[in-house]
Amino acid sequence: MLNKLRNRKMDEIKEAALPVPSKRARLSPLVYGAGMIAAGLLLKKVNPRFGTVPNPLQFGASEGTSRRLKSAAFARDRAASFAPSNITDKLGSSLMLGGIAMVTARVLDEAVGRKL
Repeated sequence: MLNKLRNRKMDEIKEAALPVPSKRARLSPLVYGAGMIAAGLLLKKVNPRFGTVPNPLQFGASEGTSRRLKSAAFARDRAASFAPSNITDKLGSSLMLGGIAMVTARVLDEAVGRKL
């Protein structure tokens, strides 16, 4: 087998080693990526109520005097400043980012891949 491969050109070796994917297999990442983008846009547009996170400051300061309760309240108050107000909004953004990355990777793969 090695003797056969030594006598071939690099393009022939690639053709022998890499199977030619079907058109469906080549287009499926584009379809999945577009679906992820659409689902992300839908989540951001609809902004469902079940994803809303309650404001932790509405519970007020704890009345306990222990250091543990005070430090927990302090951490809660500081984390509330950068925590998302709606989980589905962040999920939608993540889906859109993943979909864009998948589509971009597939398009670039087609651009630099071998010609069929």
